[in-house]
Amino acid sequence: MRRAVFAIACVASSAAALAGCGSKKRQGRTSDAAPIEEIKPMALVDGAPPSSGPAEIEPNDGDEVATPLALGATMRGAIDPETDVDHFRIDVPAAGVLAVEVATGDGDIIVELEDANGTVLARSDRSGAKVREGFPNYGVQPGRYVVVVKGKRPPAPKGRTPPKPPPGPIATYEILAQLGKLAPNAEREPDDDRGTANELILGETGTGFIGWDKDIDVWKLSTEAVSANNAVHVELSPVEGLAFTLELSDGVGAPILTRKGPRGAGLYVRDYVPNLPPGAPPYNYITVRADRSNPEVAYQLHIAQKVPQTDAEIEPNDSPDRPYPIPPDRTVVHATWSAGDVDCFAVAPEDGARTLEATVDVPPEADLRVELHVDGKLAGKADKPGKGVAEKITGQVPAKGRAVVCVRGADIAGEASYDLNIRDLPAAKQPHQSHQP
Repeated sequence: MRRAVFAIACVASSAAALAGCGSKKRQGRTSDAAPIEEIKPMALVDGAPPSSGPAEIEPNDGDEVATPLALGATMRGAIDPETDVDHFRIDVPAAGVLAVEVATGDGDIIVELEDANGTVLARSDRSGAKVREGFPNYGVQPGRYVVVVKGKRPPAPKGRTPPKPPPGPIATYEILAQLGKLAPNAEREPDDDRGTANELILGETGTGFIGWDKDIDVWKLSTEAVSANNAVHVELSPVEGLAFTLELSDGVGAPILTRKGPRGAGLYVRDYVPNLPPGAPPYNYITVRADRSNPEVAYQLHIAQKVPQTDAEIEPNDSPDRPYPIPPDRTVVHATWSAGDVDCFAVAPEDGARTLEATVDVPPEADLRVELHVDGKLAGKADKPGKGVAEKITGQVPAKGRAVVCVRGADIAGEASYDLNIRDLPAAKQPHQSHQP
């Protein structure tokens, strides 16, 4: 018997909580949060869904003739012929979280969730045979919902006529739906805007899924709870196969910073200090999205507050237009690099022209590059290949000129601390400058 990859929906019909979703291996814990709960997955026998459940009732190619699908029960289905579309009716008796899993054998399918009016609420299309489609945590009210299963043929080679499908079903599958309750700090779908955002308190860890195509998760954080002189730390755990994007915005939706990571990487925001615009609501919003869906494994989002260390950078400082100002009496800044992060630092201007030198002590696990911007223009960059290689850049800055040093990382996973050292070269080492009469 071959074990399926993912645990079904992480929803139980009893008081068991949804705290995340499991696979063959657990996601690493990013904090002191409770470990992710695993639920036994369905099994695939010889690459095909098991045949223990009853079969769909044809015809069921429309909502009015949809096959009834009892909660907690499995049913078998097939797309046969190619134009076949299967509809399954789910009668939800109480408010809760609906989890739908469709395990494919041979062939490729697309799965949609509709409300009683036929409006498509979510669409799952991960592509390929022997994969799992579905919706792990859709919030529902009492009423009727319909799951629609469609066949999907592979694209024909460019310039060629698609071949005729072989006789028999083009796809086989097994479908299961369950209704459950949310555990504390688990996201409830839909939550794709500020009005439906899930609240998360400092010190807590939320769990969520990028459960279907174009799924977006929004989390709401009260900034009133951030103590004076403290900074917020955000950690988004990795999920295998997903390239995450994390966006932080203020209470009216204005963007603050964005992190984009490579596939399979977690994202981090360190030492962020909220600075609300006048009249803005005392909230920040964290938006999580990815380049593809994964209803099999939950991510974890942890929010904490800590006192920044002395001489440490303060976020946001992700662009030359919004740098962290280095105090005039400092020559060293302690900073943190992570996937998708850009750190920019403004050097205090001086009355006379000078030659500025910026050096970055690159940690062994990072590959960083340095840019120097002078009066809004890129004046130079240093980018030696390889991890752990120190970077140095030197450039001329005119009298009262605005110099900004930006540090960027290669597109790799992880995070690490580094030091940025700033100094003026001695006059003897400065290049000769001509003076016009």
